[in-house]
Amino acid sequence: MKRIYLDYASLTPIDPKVLRVMEKYSTSSFANPSSIYSEGVAAMEALSQARQVVADFLHAHNDEIFFTASGTEANNLALRGVFDLVESLAKATANKANPPHLIISNIEHSSIGETATALEKIGVAVTRLAVDDRGLIDPATLKQALRPETRLVSIMMVNNEIGTVQPLKELAKVVRQYRQSRSTDKSFPLLHTDAAQAAICHDLNVVSLGVDMMTIDGGKLYGPHGIGALYVKRGLSLQPVIYGGGQERGLRSGTENLPGIAGLAEAIRLVMLEQPTEIARLHDLKLFFGQEFKQIYPEASINPRLNIGKDSDEFVDPHILNISVPNLDKEFFVLQLDARGVAISTRSSCLRDAEESYVLQALGLAEPLALRFSFGRYTKPADLRRVLRVIRDIKGLSQA
Repeated sequence: MKRIYLDYASLTPIDPKVLRVMEKYSTSSFANPSSIYSEGVAAMEALSQARQVVADFLHAHNDEIFFTASGTEANNLALRGVFDLVESLAKATANKANPPHLIISNIEHSSIGETATALEKIGVAVTRLAVDDRGLIDPATLKQALRPETRLVSIMMVNNEIGTVQPLKELAKVVRQYRQSRSTDKSFPLLHTDAAQAAICHDLNVVSLGVDMMTIDGGKLYGPHGIGALYVKRGLSLQPVIYGGGQERGLRSGTENLPGIAGLAEAIRLVMLEQPTEIARLHDLKLFFGQEFKQIYPEASINPRLNIGKDSDEFVDPHILNISVPNLDKEFFVLQLDARGVAISTRSSCLRDAEESYVLQALGLAEPLALRFSFGRYTKPADLRRVLRVIRDIKGLSQA
């Protein structure tokens, strides 16, 4: 019997069409794009075409797209690139009363949170905005946190554990109005969003969202694993964090991963083709599964605490379902599902050694862990019906 994978928020399988593109650029068209002979020129052309696909997806210019080795690297580049380490340390030493300032939320992905902690150690002041019980940032709270030294605000678009969708346009408006109100240096603060978890179900139009930088990750949209991209608005200057041959216009050195980049572009093409119908399909799967799960465990709660349905669509992503069940041994439950051919998780895979979820703690929930079911392109209604039967069996065994 085939295994059922319900952990798409952690990693998506590579689409077979993407694999075929990757194979082409790994074998017959594998040259270094920096080479001047014909194969290299062809590779550079393929690289340019892929960059344009990503740019079109984000409604950006192609020279605003920089390829990285992951979403994590793109997030690091966004934060560390703004806070030039030498400059920040010098400023912090010279004026400890008013150090450079970074604002993030307290439910950011670890690649943002840990980078912020590293920046703190060299003198950057960091504010971690609290979310409400829905996992949302109040624009008024962000407005209060801004100050003349604020250089960057980084708020993720969709949370990878609970699926909360931030009111990014409203947050961008707050940042923009503060920037325009400054009497000097209207370049800051900037707004970055980690949109790695948002690409499948959301419009990533950087112009309408009003962001200055955006991270995407191939491993979250059926593309290659180990490829990411950072959108950087024209006119912004970032400090590189990797030095070498000056690829990616000097911002990210290292020979371009052409198979990965071409695969990312193909994955994006496929997402753009299916997105209108896929969003509705995933929403229906989540609605069905959530309602049926609560029939089995009436005491279960959906995180954030919103009724699944039309009223919550604005705030919660349609492919992530986070469920708390009081007094249930979550990790044992996950292992029981695994033994019966079902893969789910209890938290972000980037927190493997953590005993509790800081995201659930930020929502004020008593449960240290929850069950995260995340659905995707290959999830079928029949799969979910089978999973529900397995869950009933597991509950029956625990009560026996």
